[in-house]
Amino acid sequence: MTPTETEVAEANRRFYAAFESLEVERMEEVWLRESHISCVHPGWDRLFGWGPIMQSWQRIFTHTHEMRITLTDVQIRVAGDVAWVLLTERIDSRHTEGKSIGVVQATNIYERRGRSWFMVHHHGSPVINPEDAGGNRLQ
Repeated sequence: MTPTETEVAEANRRFYAAFESLEVERMEEVWLRESHISCVHPGWDRLFGWGPIMQSWQRIFTHTHEMRITLTDVQIRVAGDVAWVLLTERIDSRHTEGKSIGVVQATNIYERRGRSWFMVHHHGSPVINPEDAGGNRLQ
């Protein structure tokens, strides 16, 4: 892994630490505070801008008591001041409605500002049949 890829991996680690913390203040630290940021949570419409995205995280965190995320198949690519991370999330959570386990294919895009990398886009797509997650690829 190159030094730049290591920096992006650390930014991605901070995002998932904030996700698991269930603290919107920590989530705010990893996102770029700009109008062009965007987010697609599984099953949600696209969100644009700081306010709607932070409100979405607050909504998720308010209804969640505990969350553990395991990442697999992590791939990092860097092109100048933009980087993207492709990965699979296994999300074990406890909500007001009970426990749930979900598998999500995610894309995280980061933008470098100065010496730091900030998230500018997160997109999560649910995997309906997790046992097929690795086998359904177009050739």
